[in-house]
Amino acid sequence: MVFLLELKDNINRFYNKHNVYLVPAFKFIIAFLSFLMLNMQIGYMSQIKNPLIALLVSVVCAFLPSGFTVVALSLFMLAHLYAVSAEFAVLALCIVLVMYLLYFRFAPKQGYILILTVFLCWIKIPEVLPVAVGLGAGITAFIPVSFGVLIYYVIQTASAYETAITNPSVSDSIQQISYIAESFINNKSCIVLIAAMAVTIIVVYVIKKMSVDNSWTYAIAAGTAVQFIIMIVGILALDAKINIVLMIVGTLLGAAVGYICKVVFFSVDYKRTEFVQYEDDEYYYYVKAVPKISLVNQDVRVKQINARKTRKTDDLSDIRRAVDKHAAALEQEDEDITFFDK
Repeated sequence: MVFLLELKDNINRFYNKHNVYLVPAFKFIIAFLSFLMLNMQIGYMSQIKNPLIALLVSVVCAFLPSGFTVVALSLFMLAHLYAVSAEFAVLALCIVLVMYLLYFRFAPKQGYILILTVFLCWIKIPEVLPVAVGLGAGITAFIPVSFGVLIYYVIQTASAYETAITNPSVSDSIQQISYIAESFINNKSCIVLIAAMAVTIIVVYVIKKMSVDNSWTYAIAAGTAVQFIIMIVGILALDAKINIVLMIVGTLLGAAVGYICKVVFFSVDYKRTEFVQYEDDEYYYYVKAVPKISLVNQDVRVKQINARKTRKTDDLSDIRRAVDKHAAALEQEDEDITFFDK
């Protein structure tokens, strides 16, 4: 725990000193990796698949809010899907518009949570995210997380859809739209994952806001348990196609990440809790004050003093004092001299 607190202080000092350069750099890296991942998964439109285009757009995203990055990625995704099928692009556009209505209304500053959700789904461990998001973000964070999962499954469905439309039985536009809708409705893995992550975020947020000791610890334990139970029920009862081994690993990693968030953002000492009561003209106030754990700065520098130099300094001080005494004696003698006029 001490190591994490020291690491947090060092990171904060480094960030405060170089944040002008770090923030655009992080935005650029996230955007560039996201565009590359999108091109790898559904790079059907060759005109925008060039990495140079992704690089240029990422540079622009580095200096703009996260919402612009979400919009740019959505446009790239729709363009790639349009290269496969106009029907698929129209259906994806409807999903994106609903996402924009909810996202920009309730969680406009949480765009990177959506991007991170898609990335974690891509590497098959999305269970790492909900506990940490519930602790560090607001309750509305379940919106970008849910849409992140949905966008990931839209991308995953694109490959299967490209194969399906080559079949003469689904060549008609109405049949293609029906096929896409059935693919989403019958995708139990997507439904289970959205339900597990959304409920986990809400449970963690509600419990951590309670005014009880160790509320963050209880929130981590409850969120981990709720997520695990929902995932297990979905796998066993609904026959969701989710790798149970990766699910367990992701859940445990999520609990570990939640503990790190607790130490970094909510390190308090409940043993020194104080209860304060005061009043004004209209209310009585009962306040519970829990002090934060702070590290004492142990970077103490001891300067070694050379004895020889100290002696020389003392000698100079003695000489100055002797000169001052001599000057004072001469001045006294001058005052004792009396002059007589003839």
